[in-house]
Amino acid sequence: MKRVLRAGFIAGMSLALAACSNFAFNQDKVQYESSASRAPLEIPPGMDGVPMSDRYAVPSRPQSVWASQEAQREAQAGQQQVTGYANVLPEGDVAKIVREGNSRWIHTDMTPEQVWPLVQDFWNTVGLTLSRQDAKTGVMETNWAENRAKLPQDIIRGTLGKVLDMVYSTGERDQYRARLERSANGGTDIFVTHRSMVEVVKGLGGDNSTTVWQPGPTDPEMEAEMLTRMTQRINAEFNPKAVAKSPEAHKEEVKQLATYVVPEAMSEVELSEAGQVSSVYVKEGFERAWRRVALAVDRMGFTVEDRDRSRGFFLVRYLDEAYEEAKRDEQGFWTNLFSKDQPVEAPQYVIYLQPLNDAATRVHVLGPDGKADTTGVAPKILTLLNEQTR
Repeated sequence: MKRVLRAGFIAGMSLALAACSNFAFNQDKVQYESSASRAPLEIPPGMDGVPMSDRYAVPSRPQSVWASQEAQREAQAGQQQVTGYANVLPEGDVAKIVREGNSRWIHTDMTPEQVWPLVQDFWNTVGLTLSRQDAKTGVMETNWAENRAKLPQDIIRGTLGKVLDMVYSTGERDQYRARLERSANGGTDIFVTHRSMVEVVKGLGGDNSTTVWQPGPTDPEMEAEMLTRMTQRINAEFNPKAVAKSPEAHKEEVKQLATYVVPEAMSEVELSEAGQVSSVYVKEGFERAWRRVALAVDRMGFTVEDRDRSRGFFLVRYLDEAYEEAKRDEQGFWTNLFSKDQPVEAPQYVIYLQPLNDAATRVHVLGPDGKADTTGVAPKILTLLNEQTR
C-alpha cells in the first residue's frame, strides 16, 4: 500500500517544486532500508523468529564453516549424483542458476566453506543485514526491510524524499532466506526465498483506524533478482575474468528467471480414515522432492533447527495461532494476567520425507521424538506444505 503522510505539507512543497523540469531518479529495482531505522513492526503470530541460542553462531569472514556436516558425509560416501540440470540461465565459469520447473537455485563448484562468507557479505551490497545465521543448517535470514525502489519516482519524491524521508512509506517489508547445501555431485547449491508483510488499515477510519502488519505474497521477481545478483557476485569473486552483465542483459535474465510456468500439480494431500490430512504425496523421486519441500519450508518461515538429507528429515519450530491461544487458556486467568508478555514456546516438528520409488515421495509431519504429533497442528502444516509444493 502506497501512502503519503502530511498531505498539506506535501501539497505546499509541490508548488515550490513546480518550476523544476529535470531530475535524475534511481531506476534500480533494489533499494533496501532496514526497518530498524523506522517504526517497529507488529509481526503477526507465526512470522516472528524463534529466539535462537548461540550454539551454532557463525564466525565472521574469513574463517571456514560447514554448511552441513551430514551433507559432507553424504558427499564423501559417494551417493548417487544428481543429474538433469536443465534450462540453465546466466552462465559463468564458477556459478550458474539452475531451473527445474518452478524451482530455481544457484549451483557453484565452490565448496560451502568458500561460498558462505561471500554470501554473508553479499547482503550488505543490497542494503540488507542478517538477523540470523546458522552454520549447522546452512541458513541465513535477513532482517525485515523496506524496498524504497517501490516508491513513486516523481519530482516531489526525488526532492522531498531526501529531505524528509519518513514522509514516504511503501507499507511493505521484505525478508530473504538463503540456504546452502553441499551438493551430492560436488560443489554447493544455494537457495534464496522471499517473504513479505503488508501494512493493512483496520477500523472505521479517522482517529479510530489502526494499521497492522499481515503476511503478503512471495515475489518470484525479487527472488530472481537476488539469485541473479548473487550469481554475478560469486563469479566476480572467484573468476576475475568474468564479464559483467549489462543492465539490459541483467533485466532480461531476471525476467526469464521470474517467469512462472503453470505446472501439473506435483503434490496432493492424503487423508486418514477419520478424514484428517495425514500426509502429502509428492509425484517426484526423493532428490527433487527434497528440493521442493526445502523451498516450501523456507518460504513458510519455519525456524529450521536441524536437517539431514541422508535421513530425509527437517527439524523445525512452528507456532500455530490456535495452538498458542489454547496454551494460554490452559495457563489460566491469573497466569496470563501477570505473564501476558511471556511468549508461548514454539513446538518442534519433524518433517520427514519417505522415499516410495523413483517417482514418488511421501511427506509426514511428526513430533520431535519421531512419533505421531500430539499438538494437533500436523494436518495444518501438511496442508501448507501441499500448497507450497504443488
